[in-house]
Amino acid sequence: MKRRFFKRTFLLYFIVLLGSALFIELYVTKVVENNYLNELRERLSIQNEILAEKVSFHSRTKEQKLSTELKEITHARVTIIDAQGNVLGDSEGSAESMDNHSDRPEIQEAGRKGTGWSLRKSRTQGYDLLYVAKSIYKDNSIAGFIRLAVPVDQINKSINILKLEISLVVIVLFLVSGIVMTWNTNRIRQYMDEIIEYSGALAHGIFRQKLYLRDAGEFTELANNLNNMSAELKDKIERARKETSRLDVILKSIPDSMLLINTSGIIKLANKAALKLFGFPQLYGKPFLEVIRNPDFVSLIDGVIKSRSPLSAEITIDVPEEKYLFVKLSPLAYTVGDLSGVIAIFTDLTHMRKLEQVRKDFVANASHELKTPVTAIKGFAETLLDGAIEDRENAYKFLNTIKDQSDRLNRLVEDLLVLSNIETGKEEMNLVSVDLSMLIDKVMNTMVVKAAEKNIMIKKSADDITTVHADRDKVEQVLLNLVDNAIKFTDSGEIEIGIVHEDRATYVYVKDAGIGIPERYIPRLGERFFRVDASRSRELGGTGLGLAIVKHIVKEHGWKMQIESKPGRGTMVKIFLS
Repeated sequence: MKRRFFKRTFLLYFIVLLGSALFIELYVTKVVENNYLNELRERLSIQNEILAEKVSFHSRTKEQKLSTELKEITHARVTIIDAQGNVLGDSEGSAESMDNHSDRPEIQEAGRKGTGWSLRKSRTQGYDLLYVAKSIYKDNSIAGFIRLAVPVDQINKSINILKLEISLVVIVLFLVSGIVMTWNTNRIRQYMDEIIEYSGALAHGIFRQKLYLRDAGEFTELANNLNNMSAELKDKIERARKETSRLDVILKSIPDSMLLINTSGIIKLANKAALKLFGFPQLYGKPFLEVIRNPDFVSLIDGVIKSRSPLSAEITIDVPEEKYLFVKLSPLAYTVGDLSGVIAIFTDLTHMRKLEQVRKDFVANASHELKTPVTAIKGFAETLLDGAIEDRENAYKFLNTIKDQSDRLNRLVEDLLVLSNIETGKEEMNLVSVDLSMLIDKVMNTMVVKAAEKNIMIKKSADDITTVHADRDKVEQVLLNLVDNAIKFTDSGEIEIGIVHEDRATYVYVKDAGIGIPERYIPRLGERFFRVDASRSRELGGTGLGLAIVKHIVKEHGWKMQIESKPGRGTMVKIFLS
């Protein structure tokens, strides 16, 4: 583009300069030629006046001789003509042989104006001559005419020499002007190249040092304007970048998930919380129906677009997992009256809903667990008061039942107190060095009798010494609860308790060959009063709080618990110590 521009500019300059040169040459040559002819006519006219005193117009012989003499003085053809147009003398020929000259243009003009001239071909000489005639008055009447003539070729020779000189001057002027023009054009092109390069860099966001053009005239002001524009643009871009960075930080810092959906249903913006919530590495450019497949949400989007007012509701999504969300949608308009899209803010209520469900289950289970022994105690006590106390054999059975239910109620209350104290941190941790192998031996000795009642053998798989920094009593309680659960839900076989050292982890495990646990229930193990088989657990005297206590003690030590189980193939509980 810029090369074509400079070619056109150079061509235009060349045409204008060439036209000017030709015009100057033609015009000046013509003017000089006219001036030369005027000057020559003036000079010949003056010579005519000077020669008038020497001409008498009486004798042709005398005038013929005089014209020859006057030629030597004037260096021009001299013709002496009387008032009737007869040639009396001519320096270039015989006057007697010449025609009457009264019809000659210069003679006729001289008769009217006193001086006349013409440029024409001579009838006697055969070539072009410039004729200047002067009328001579004597006694207030025209006595005759003196005419001087010079060859045109001599005039043309002088004019041609002048033309050559003018042409040389014009050529030199043309060359000098062309050189200056070429230099100036290249200079302007260099300035333009620098300006184009600089502005192109600005267009691509590259801010270099200031543009400096030396001795650039008007381009200096343009360079200053570009420098000012560059500084201002750089400042604005920097401010915009900072604003964008701040906005990005704000969006990333928003704990709730946010989506910006345009009127075509395409997601144009999503923060990090939204990516995590919906389980996508990238959401930009996706239709929202691929992300949130919920008819209620689609209805909310349509409602906001139509009403252009905020709407909110609770929705449930199943992908990537079941979640309960509270969504608030608001219309977005960058200009008044022009809806650009919808902003959706999602609050994850899943944890809250699960806590509410746990609370409901806890209240229901606790009420049920407390109601069962209390009802039994109350019923048997009323039976004894109604007279059954007199029946010593049945009274003894009733009292034993009341005692068993009281013990069950007491265990339930104690477990609840232990669990409450652990959760609230009221039970202080007494951290000491604990030999897990010896602690396992102690637990096995404690539970061996209970296991033997069901013909279950407890096996140890930890011969080496493993020492941990922990609360001895709480670790023992963990192992006792795990072994007790294993005995309760194992009808036959063996229970294995041991320690495993892997490359990067050490864990204690309790493994049984019991009935196992369905996979869908494993995440709920550790909730208060949760039982996979509630009836069997109650028959075995379980409160449903054992694993909850284990879970909190493990968490309090900074350890992790993992449960692996399959129905009919037993359960393995691992406590990772590192």
